[in-house]
This record gives sequence, structure tokens and C-alpha cells, in this order.
Amino acid sequence: MKLCLFLLFAGALDAVLTHFGIASGFVEEGNPIMKHIIEKSWSYFYMIKIVLPLLLLGLFYIRPLKGWIRTFIVSTCVLYLTVLVYHMVWIILYFNTST
Repeated sequence: MKLCLFLLFAGALDAVLTHFGIASGFVEEGNPIMKHIIEKSWSYFYMIKIVLPLLLLGLFYIRPLKGWIRTFIVSTCVLYLTVLVYHMVWIILYFNTST
């Protein structure tokens, strides 16, 4: 359950920070699929970032995450943590270069 909540929080934070970075012109979206979605609409981008973890939370209530599914979720959490650290690095660089 905690992993699913982390993914929801991380997805929302990633979406906001990505939006800020792209809107400020400091970064570009690295994922070509998400880049295409952003070009269509920011609403779709936010929907994906929030709805997918919510679906995962729903699945958790139906059937607790075990075995290879839990391994997949843990791997996804590690990946999101890495992405958030990357966001923190460019935010620090952004504020250091804009002063």
C-alpha cells in the first residue's frame, strides 16, 4: 500500500515539476510518448500521471501485490525516486543560473 501511495505522490510531483521545467524552457521531456501527449494537452499528461497510480491502488485493494508484481512496483518506485532526484538537480541548476 505504501508503495502505491508513493507512486501516486511521485507521479503527481513529477508531473508538476516537469510542467514547470518545460514551461520555463529549462528542460525538455525525455520520454517520446509523454512528449507527444504533452503536445496534445497538458490535461492528458496530468491525467496519465495521476490515474495510473490510482488504478494501481484500486488493484491493491482487489489483490495485494505479491511476487513479481511487487518486484515490478518496487523497481518503479526506485525509477521514480531517480527521476525526482534528477528534477532536484535541474531545479538547483535553474535557480543558480537565474540569479
